[in-house]
Amino acid sequence: MGDPLFAISYDPQNVRFESLPASLISKCPELQGRYTQAWVYGQLKTADSEYFLIAGLMQYHDEATGAPTSIAPEEDGGLVIALRGRKCLVDQEDYFFDQKVNPARGATPITAPRMVLIGILQDALRRDADAFGGKQAFLKLVHRDAIGPPLVREQLELYDADLAKSR
Repeated sequence: MGDPLFAISYDPQNVRFESLPASLISKCPELQGRYTQAWVYGQLKTADSEYFLIAGLMQYHDEATGAPTSIAPEEDGGLVIALRGRKCLVDQEDYFFDQKVNPARGATPITAPRMVLIGILQDALRRDADAFGGKQAFLKLVHRDAIGPPLVREQLELYDADLAKSR
């Protein structure tokens, strides 16, 4: 499995993230049947929305026969889910953190203020540090050259600088 933001490969048997809540699957038809297993990498609740950064393992099928062929991590990184009342919006994490419109058919772009993006990223940094044995251990594992959206790199640099100040 791989962390969707920081390009860290890990074994989900040894590194633990919160499992995707079943209630989220029931609220978002787009998620039903998508994953064999999935985890939450970041979350933020605001007055009018709740956001989740998720990724997981998917069942892949043979294009010709439709028969299941393998279970593997999704290929395009993670997803961001926004619950707004009864509405569920789903977008790829790189489009969300860049605040760009996803051109994919059926995409539901999620617009959010910068402070919301930062809040989700701060929660993701905390979750990753907890999962990988602390801030220093986490930062050693990060593949900085593989991080996409500039805001993600910016927040990682601030997190790293904050650690350096506390030494």
